[in-house]
Amino acid sequence: MTGLATSLFGGKSVAAEFSQRAKAKNLIFLVVDGMCHGTLGLAHHWNRRRHGKHLNWMQLYLRPGLHRCMQDTASHNSPVTDSAAAASAWGSGQRVNNGSINVNPEGKTFEPIWLRAKRAGKSTGLVSTCRISHATPAGFAANVASRGNEKAIIAQYLDRGIDLLLGGGAEQFVHVNEDGSKVDYFGAFADAGYAVVRDRAGLKRLSKKEKRVLGIFSDSHMPYAIDRRNDLSLRNTPGLAEMFATALGQLEGSENGFVLQVEAGRVDHAGHANDPGAILHEQLEFDDCIPRAVEFIEKHPDTMLIVTTDHGTGGCQLDGKGHYYKDSGPALDRMNKLKYSFEWLEERFRVAGEFNAELFAHATGLTASESQAAKIQAAIEDPNTTYLSSKMTDAFADELKEIASVGWTSNNHTAENVELMAFGPGSEDLPGFIRNEELFGIMTGALKI
Repeated sequence: MTGLATSLFGGKSVAAEFSQRAKAKNLIFLVVDGMCHGTLGLAHHWNRRRHGKHLNWMQLYLRPGLHRCMQDTASHNSPVTDSAAAASAWGSGQRVNNGSINVNPEGKTFEPIWLRAKRAGKSTGLVSTCRISHATPAGFAANVASRGNEKAIIAQYLDRGIDLLLGGGAEQFVHVNEDGSKVDYFGAFADAGYAVVRDRAGLKRLSKKEKRVLGIFSDSHMPYAIDRRNDLSLRNTPGLAEMFATALGQLEGSENGFVLQVEAGRVDHAGHANDPGAILHEQLEFDDCIPRAVEFIEKHPDTMLIVTTDHGTGGCQLDGKGHYYKDSGPALDRMNKLKYSFEWLEERFRVAGEFNAELFAHATGLTASESQAAKIQAAIEDPNTTYLSSKMTDAFADELKEIASVGWTSNNHTAENVELMAFGPGSEDLPGFIRNEELFGIMTGALKI
């Protein structure tokens, strides 16, 4: 499907109506990658029990001007999408195969929405807790046949002049080519006039006069929120809400407005790992972005705000536990024993080359049996082990279920229809049910690009 969205159920095109509607000067697109309905429910109930209040997400439902719908997230070649195809559907209005970014199976490329915005004179920004060259941010600004070609994505960000980039992925910015030549994109961005920052202190020192900013804060994906909270060595790594606030401050004065995507990318990763503590705190961190977005749109009512997810991951659910499910609430309290992610443990076990039962108990509150310790040690020594964190959550699946009462369907994405909310100019055109690629037409129509 191309161009402006049409109703799934045979309704007329909204194109003729857009020209008479109020124009959105700005677009803020908040996406929590991999959020199952159950992940939202888990975070909601934990927050109610811990802090006695609803999530900011839930409070959005009570705000005047809300428009919401259910979204079909399928890709061109599967009812279960990956993040590349999902972001491409939003970014170009086309469904592509999983693994591709704004390139169809025949090799045809589609212009991403951020390039349209730049041609209209708008500033552009991408923020993520993943590598900034990862699939979801790339879907709004890049064209590659394979999402794994992240170095090409970075080169396109630079060539296309994406104004603000904040996230992880330093290892993608400096590399040596096959011919021995060295590529240093940090230097290239600096030469192109970008202010380059590498930690929280640098982020805080940014002047709002900087027109272009590159902030990269980790070698690969940014550490999980639960780890940044408890590991003092990570205190100089900014969180998602902090990066979002900085992005708004840098882009707010753009004469012709701006478009900004902000991704909580690691909810997806925690779902893949079946890590209950990590997924909870990633979702909570995303939730902290919502008040900042609401405050901005109250001051700037010509801003369209979209809040959504691209697909579910892992099938996360808080399950009923105990007689008449009375133990499900206390399970939320027991989740607080989980102090670090299983990825944090994986990094330390790989460096040491061995499983450390004492460190494991400190991080999770769990005591490993001899057989469990041996299973993890074997995985550490196996050169074919790619996701040690998943091996650990699998080895302790029963104990984690006993603590947290969180269940999973798999380590993969899901095909569930997902929530989509919008405020501001153009949001009134959301139907009750939408295919992911139809959102492109609603966004470009609202921005009149």
